[in-house]
Amino acid sequence: MEAIARTCAEYEFLDAGDGGRLERFGPYVFNRPSPVALWRREHPALWKDCAGDYHRSSSGGGHWTFSRKLPETWPLRWDDLVFHVKPTGFGHMGLFPEHTCHWDWVGRQVRQSEGTCRVLHLFAYTGAMTLMAARAGAEVCHVDAVPDMNDWARRNAESSGLAKAPIRWISDDVSKFVAREGRRGRQYDGIILDPPSYGKGTGGEKWIIEENLLPLLEMLLPLMSAKPRFVLFTCHTLGFSPALMKNLLVPWIESFGGQLEAGTMVMQARGCKRVLPAGFFARWQKDRA
Repeated sequence: MEAIARTCAEYEFLDAGDGGRLERFGPYVFNRPSPVALWRREHPALWKDCAGDYHRSSSGGGHWTFSRKLPETWPLRWDDLVFHVKPTGFGHMGLFPEHTCHWDWVGRQVRQSEGTCRVLHLFAYTGAMTLMAARAGAEVCHVDAVPDMNDWARRNAESSGLAKAPIRWISDDVSKFVAREGRRGRQYDGIILDPPSYGKGTGGEKWIIEENLLPLLEMLLPLMSAKPRFVLFTCHTLGFSPALMKNLLVPWIESFGGQLEAGTMVMQARGCKRVLPAGFFARWQKDRA
C-alpha cells in the first residue's frame, strides 16, 4: 500500500534523484539528502536555483550552504494551520510533508470517536499531528524530549489559532513518561508515534529503536481506553518495512479486533514518473472510518 503525501499552495515536492529531494517551502527551494533516491533527476533545471543545499557528513550530521540570505523562520500556511519553518542543523525544515498522507485519516478517527477523543502523541516534534488532532476536536498529550521542539510546536499552535486548544505539552523522555502514565492509570483513545532511529531523553537517556521500541509498544497497549479508536505508527529507519511495522501492531488486533494496514509513505511530484519512498507506516483502527 502506498500513501501519497499531500501538497498545498505554499509547499511543493518538485523532484528527486541522485541522492536528493527537491522541495519548495514557501518562496524558497531546498535540496536535501534522500539516500533512497538512486535514480537520475527527472527535471535537472529545477535544481539550479536552490536557496539552500544540505550536505551530509561521512562522520554524521551535516551542514547547509545557502545561495541567499534567508529569514530566521517564516510561516508556511497549510489549510487553516500555520507552521513556522526553517533549515535546521539536522537537515529538517520543521515539518515532515510525507506525514500529510495521514492527516485526513487522523481527523476522521478523531471526529468519529464516541465523545471526546484523547490522543497521546509521542516523539511529537514540532506538532503537526498534534494540531491536526486538536483541530478535529481531540484532547492531545504532546510529548517530546526536546524542550525547544515543544516551544516550536506551541508557537505553531498559537499561529494556527489553537493556543487555547486542550493540549498538554510535555518535555520528557518518552519511555519514562509512558511508564508513569501506566502507573497513573491514564488511558487514551488514540496513539500517534514517530520514533527516531536514535535519540536522547531529557536526562540523557539513550533511545535505540531496535532495543527500545518493543518495550515501549508493550507499555502503550494497556494505555488504550475501553473504547479505543486508533494507532498511527510511522518510521523512517533504514531496514524497517511495512511488514515489520504491521507485525508490531498485531497485539492491537488480538486485544481489540478492528483493522490493521501498513505501507510506504511516498512523495509524488507533478510531471515526474517516479515517486519517492519517504518512510513506512502501520495504522490500526477499531472500525473503518
